[in-house]
Amino acid sequence: MWRIGIDEAGRGPVIGPLVVGALCLPESDLSLLHDVGVTDSKLLSKSKREELDRWIREQAENREWEIELCISQPADIDRAMAMTNLNDHEVSLFASLARRFKVEGGGVLQLDACDVDAGRFGNNVANRLNDWPWEGWTMDSRHGADLHCLAVAGASILAKVARDQAIRAISSEIGIELGSGYPSDPKTIAALPKLIDGEAPHDCLRWGWMTVKDAWKQVYNESAPVRSVDPDAPPNAQRTLF
Repeated sequence: MWRIGIDEAGRGPVIGPLVVGALCLPESDLSLLHDVGVTDSKLLSKSKREELDRWIREQAENREWEIELCISQPADIDRAMAMTNLNDHEVSLFASLARRFKVEGGGVLQLDACDVDAGRFGNNVANRLNDWPWEGWTMDSRHGADLHCLAVAGASILAKVARDQAIRAISSEIGIELGSGYPSDPKTIAALPKLIDGEAPHDCLRWGWMTVKDAWKQVYNESAPVRSVDPDAPPNAQRTLF
């Protein structure tokens, strides 16, 4: 019997990617996660998350564990939301990860539901899996799965560490301290004026977030540019420089 746990990190930030992580392991190995302290990533310190991330990856190399990550960049998020909504985008990301795993032997596909209706979220993911239900498999979609399901907790750590690494890489690349990327973070808000100083908001921003729209409107007294749904097309609105 197997467990596949899937969780996300970075749903709410105005800066950086949304990362979805997945961990697949035999049911008999769940006790190993418990023994080293794997739990909801939000309850762990940064150093402990990184330590457990390394440990999970080491185990994956030595055992029959599989790890997958899906990184949705700000432009992908904006374009997805222009066509549907964030919940639907996350359904697609969760389903894309689930499809990558071997399914022989049976088990439980465990999801940390992103929808207020956990059952609906699970049904929507199942509808994106053309051959679901897999033989011998069931699905458990619930809120707080990262606290109650060890495979999901492991996935939450993988996703959170990957997102934090992405934010640090962006900060280093552009030479601006970005903080966590959440609108509630003073460092993030302090960085925002520099990130909207140009013809369009910086690529690391989610242009469709109200935080960006409000900041742009305050500085330029016009609506913020909107990313085109066509990734090869230029933005359909740009600020005129005088």
